[in-house]
Amino acid sequence: MSRPQAIGAVQVSVSGIVQIAAIPLLGPVGAALVAALPVLLDRNEPLKRSFNASQRVCYVLAGAAGYAFAGGAVLTSVREDVQPVWLAGQVAAASVGAGLVNAALLAGVLQLSSAGSLRVIFGDLLRQVISPYASYALASYMLVLLWAPAGLAWVSAVLFLPSILVIQWGLHTHSSEWAIRHEVLTPFVQALDLRQSGAAEEARLVGEAANAIAVGVGLAPTAVDEVTTAARLREVGKLALQGAPPAIVRRDHPEAARRVLGSVVFLDRPTYLIAAHQERVDGQGGPRGLAGESIPIGARVVAVAAMWGRLVAAGMRSDEAVSRCEAAVGLSLDEPCVAALRRALELNQLPKAVAG
Repeated sequence: MSRPQAIGAVQVSVSGIVQIAAIPLLGPVGAALVAALPVLLDRNEPLKRSFNASQRVCYVLAGAAGYAFAGGAVLTSVREDVQPVWLAGQVAAASVGAGLVNAALLAGVLQLSSAGSLRVIFGDLLRQVISPYASYALASYMLVLLWAPAGLAWVSAVLFLPSILVIQWGLHTHSSEWAIRHEVLTPFVQALDLRQSGAAEEARLVGEAANAIAVGVGLAPTAVDEVTTAARLREVGKLALQGAPPAIVRRDHPEAARRVLGSVVFLDRPTYLIAAHQERVDGQGGPRGLAGESIPIGARVVAVAAMWGRLVAAGMRSDEAVSRCEAAVGLSLDEPCVAALRRALELNQLPKAVAG
């Protein structure tokens, strides 16, 4: 019955442990019931309950197929002939089958709602489910091992319950911390918007574009989050330079962002990217005169998103802004990042400007 915990783009739930463990212990039909019944009994509207239950049944049956393909059998009682190493591989096969089908189903829904590339969306989701399903496989294996081969049966569930509750509490705490961290960022952007009308809308455009580019160049979810945060906050340094000459503001605001945000520990990496996003691939930027791949990839992503977002916020069409970015390749902007921007445009993944 546990609720999934959202940590960035990834949702993790300890119910996945029970669903995978049910495959060898109860067989396909029993595992499908274990997965579907809690969803059917929750308080969501009927359409959501039906969809969620169907989704769970589909990926659990896929996991059961993977388990059977690996030679797994239903462990309805104590089995002395069970080989722990083989069982580990069979449970892993169940987890892989369930994870693949779950990612495919979610990718199909996202593709229908966004008109993006199914291949790109599926690839992104697949990277996101690897870690949760690897954890599910390990925990499920331990539960199954205690239940059948060790002969503890329902006692193993009682012994395992505290661990599940601790895991759920940890996920909830981490999820809440992640959400609070991102809520902390909003006042900085709002304060800048009061000083510079339109800054919040531009920050939204740049942040969402940076997210699409970062995914497009294959960054890990943690790095994508850091890049998106840096893109949103890239101009907050202007708050510390109020009244300075425009040329000084343009030159120094990335470093000033470090002074504004420097005491916020979890923003250390994003502020490093902010400080480097005005470097140029031809080496003519600042503050350190870095060139090419010596510029952090996250800073190169932010630079492309910043140019595109600034142009779109000023009224330019999205495709024209992408063309302007392409004209700067090899000078101020990185070619792979601009290519990812072009792909995001073609896949309708770039944000739309909202009229003020």
